[in-house]
Amino acid sequence: MWGYIIRFLAIMLVLLLIYLPIRRPWREKSARAWAETAFAVFMGGLLTLTFQGRYQSPGAMAEDAVRRIYSGEGINLIPFRTIAGFFEHCPADIFLVNIVGNIVLFIPWGFGLPLLWKKQQKAFRMARNALILPFFIESCQLFIGRSVDVDDLILNFAGGCMGAALYVALSKTVLCRLAR
Repeated sequence: MWGYIIRFLAIMLVLLLIYLPIRRPWREKSARAWAETAFAVFMGGLLTLTFQGRYQSPGAMAEDAVRRIYSGEGINLIPFRTIAGFFEHCPADIFLVNIVGNIVLFIPWGFGLPLLWKKQQKAFRMARNALILPFFIESCQLFIGRSVDVDDLILNFAGGCMGAALYVALSKTVLCRLAR
C-alpha cells in the first residue's frame, strides 16, 4: 500500500513542478487558483496511475480488446463479486488499496467539480460526473490490458458521490462563510 501511495505522491510532485510555472497560481492571489492547481495535479496523478498499462499500436489494442470481450479475460461484469472476494480473502493492505482506495481517490473528483464550476452544482450533474470518469477509465483499461471490473465502477462512483455530498454539506456551512 505504501508503495502505491509513494508512487502517487511522486507523480503528483512531478506534475506540480510542471504545472506551477505554466499556470502561475500565485499571480492571481486567489484561493480559487490554488484550488484549481490542487485539483488539476490530483486528477493528473490519478489518471496517470489508472492509465498505466500495455500500450501497442491502436489496431493491436483494439484487437486485444475485442479478444478480451469475447473471452472474458480480465473482465468482471457481475456486481459485488470482486468486492465480496476482498472482504472474504484479502489481507488488510490489499483490501485498503482496492476497496478503500477506489472510493477515496474519487472523492476529490466529486468535490472538486462543483467547487470549481458553478454549472456542476446541480444534483443530476454531480451524480452524472461521479459516473462518467470511472466509466471512461474502466472502458480505456479494456484497451491497455488492465482489468475491467464493474465493482471498480461502483466503488469509484460511490467515492464521487461522497465527494459531491461533502461539497453540498460544506457549501451550506463552511464554504458560505469563506465566500463572505
